[in-house]
Amino acid sequence: MIEESRFQLNAAQVPDVTLDQFVTFHRPEVRVEDLTVFNTLPAGRKGPFREWIESLLFTVIFVLVFTSYIAQATQVPTESMKPTILVGDHFFLDKFAFPANYPPFLPTVLPTREIRRGDIVAFKSPGDPKVPFIKRVVGLPGETLEIRDKTVYINGKELEESYKHFIDPNIYERGSGIPSDYIARDNFGPKVIPLNSYFMMGDNRDNSNDSRFWGFVDRDSIIGKPLFVYWSYASPTPYESGERSWSSIAADYMSVAQHFFTRTRWFRFGTMVK
Repeated sequence: MIEESRFQLNAAQVPDVTLDQFVTFHRPEVRVEDLTVFNTLPAGRKGPFREWIESLLFTVIFVLVFTSYIAQATQVPTESMKPTILVGDHFFLDKFAFPANYPPFLPTVLPTREIRRGDIVAFKSPGDPKVPFIKRVVGLPGETLEIRDKTVYINGKELEESYKHFIDPNIYERGSGIPSDYIARDNFGPKVIPLNSYFMMGDNRDNSNDSRFWGFVDRDSIIGKPLFVYWSYASPTPYESGERSWSSIAADYMSVAQHFFTRTRWFRFGTMVK
């Protein structure tokens, strides 16, 4: 028995199509010589030595650009910022958007980084631009700053400073007959801070070479702000300034290799510098 189809069209469902509604397609005549030939052979591979050289050059360029204009690993070799920053603290320095890192025309198009009172910043040393200093911003442009008996006054008002630290209870007073450089440590000014300049001081007020002794810091000399401590090492030997011999540098590396785990300040890891 043959079943009838379930799908049957009635007269109303049959489309009404005439012959003149059909479209005629013409097959194009294509000859073999008209075809385009593509070379699908694999491209020649670079040799391993060339790949290594290119990778090395890219890495060197990236590191130079990154450390010159974006971030740089650095440390403070003196106790001028103690206890905020310890000798042997290694931290990253945010260098982006600070004018001292770029040619003169670039800062005009880069974003401007605001500098506030209390910020810790790195800047070019007034004595040697190749040596960076790290201090805290105490006085802002246009303000009148004075230090009386180790206390800082801004526009005649005492400045609250929770970060300041003293190691010498003595106060060098004016008219005591001692050299003026000693007096400036505890009694300074009053002086008006020039426009586009800042007054910098170390947190360790009795052991810091700062604006009290060599003047103000221009905005265009600031190179960055410390971010956080990524490693801290308590070296038993004091910091050596100036040119160092290869034997001295090698001795430092040997000491770190031998005492890395015992002299590393593990509790300082990740400490924000502020």
